[in-house]
Parts: sequence; structure tokens; C-alpha cells
Amino acid sequence: MRYKVDRRLFNQFLREERESMGRPGKPASEREIAIRARLSHTLIQSLRKGYEVGKGGRKVPKTHVNRATARKIEAAWGIPREVCFLPDMLDARSSEMAA
Repeated sequence: MRYKVDRRLFNQFLREERESMGRPGKPASEREIAIRARLSHTLIQSLRKGYEVGKGGRKVPKTHVNRATARKIEAAWGIPREVCFLPDMLDARSSEMAA
């Protein structure tokens, strides 16, 4: 299952995590934050920016993560479940049209 990232909340939690992990006046780096969550720093960067750079330097939107990634970030940063990462769900009309 894919989880949609609320980028505004993600960036807020990221900022708070950087400040809490860092030293006074010097926040922790995205790389340090990613290591703590056992994730790639490029994933954290892509989620912060809302896009990742694909082949040929093309910007590809980064709006979703899988459930395992969402749970890792939530656990590492103390984010309540399904606050920052919301499951993608079909509404009733979409599922009726697919049938």
C-alpha cells in the first residue's frame, strides 16, 4: 500500500527533528536524520522537496512512500500514525467504476 505524504507536516517534523538532534545553534543534517531512521538521505531530501531527480535530470514528483518507509519515519521521529502519511484509498465512486 502506498502512503501519501503531507509535505507541509513532513517538513515541520523534519525541522523539529533536526533541531532536537543537533547542537544549540547547529541543527543535525538530513544525512544524520536519515541514518537514525535507517533510510537513504536522498529519500529524505526527495520528500522534503516534493520531487526526485530522475534519469536525464528530469524532476519526478515524490508524493508517496510505501508503508514500511512511513512506519520507519513515524517511529524514528515520534510521529503519530497516519498524521503525516495517509493511506491512498479509493472512494466509493472509483471502486464502482472499476467493477
